[in-house]
Amino acid sequence: MKKINSGPTSARDHLGMHAMPAFSRFQKVSNLENAIDLAKTLWDTTGWLWSDGNPGVDRRDRQLEAKAFDEDLFRRCPDLRLIRDLAEANKHGGELSRANVIVSGISGCGSPGGTLYTSTPFGMTEGTPKCTLQIDYEGGSRDMTETLTTAYKFLLAETS
Repeated sequence: MKKINSGPTSARDHLGMHAMPAFSRFQKVSNLENAIDLAKTLWDTTGWLWSDGNPGVDRRDRQLEAKAFDEDLFRRCPDLRLIRDLAEANKHGGELSRANVIVSGISGCGSPGGTLYTSTPFGMTEGTPKCTLQIDYEGGSRDMTETLTTAYKFLLAETS
């Protein structure tokens, strides 16, 4: 396996250089584009966790260990299973051939950001339009913001 110096040298570095800014962008503007970028970055962080614990080992050469690694992550943070499907689907043109794909799509609407002013008989109120994005999967749906926030906090703790 050839190591390429692209900036980060660990999962913690990757989280700080890529996931933290992506999370901040999603918090400011919770639209679909920022949600997918954050999901991809969070899933990439799990690859760095593998590399930290298994330096120089290609996951494809150790498929049983890699599967056990992923299943352990999913057991401790079930939202990562949803994030994996979103990240990989966006990498592969929306098509996945894995037998264990559970995500079927995304519904709802992202927030355009900005400030929303509403006039009422009691005066003017202001707020930020709410993100209603949902990850649809076999058996239900999950709030996109909760999913991404939970996985981000989990990976933050894992890399500390």
